[in-house]
Amino acid sequence: MSRACNTEQTKSFLASITLLAAIVFVLIGPAPIAAVAQGENSSDRANVPLSSSSSGLQFSSQPIWEENATSTGVSIINQTHTRVDFIGNGTMTVLDTGETINMTNTGYGIITGRETVFAYGREHIHSEEDGDTTAITFYEIIRYDPATLQGKGIVIAAFDSNATGTLAPFNGMTVAGVHEENPDSKVATITLWKWESGIIGSNNNTATATTIASVAAAPSSPIMHEELPAR
Repeated sequence: MSRACNTEQTKSFLASITLLAAIVFVLIGPAPIAAVAQGENSSDRANVPLSSSSSGLQFSSQPIWEENATSTGVSIINQTHTRVDFIGNGTMTVLDTGETINMTNTGYGIITGRETVFAYGREHIHSEEDGDTTAITFYEIIRYDPATLQGKGIVIAAFDSNATGTLAPFNGMTVAGVHEENPDSKVATITLWKWESGIIGSNNNTATATTIASVAAAPSSPIMHEELPAR
């Protein structure tokens, strides 16, 4: 049973890395994701659609997620991994209706690396409209300028399928986008678009979430026995 579980977790991780690699290709290829002219700010970028390329990647014409996030704490897990806790707030947009939903979030990421940071984690979402809740599992690659500490990266994420209210339109959705960090304000701005060419499924993230919780609660960590909040 353990070997089968590990195989499924490996397949899930490799699939995520494959998609992330494909997005990197779009970012550096002739049709960049959300290309921003020099001098444009993040609000300008939010109105620039993700471009499709010969790779077959297709995204929604407008972002479904715009968030500002700040760190609330850092815990050393071991010599190579660190846990970062954060809070966020922003808006989500229902593509079919254009409805805007205000959200407040809490989450954490397990990170490794220095100038190039690799991260994966969980973020729990609360709708301020009706109290509906859901969560996402996310993966990121972020590059930092060692001189300015400015960070820019790419994100992929998948929504859980347990929302029953205003967040239900996002059930099972796979999204991708950009992560930008301002070293002066120490705020990360995350903008995500729906992956239109993806498959909407039950999106059972139990295995992935359990794996993340296991790393966060490693014996060498000061946050032993940490559990994910109940879904």
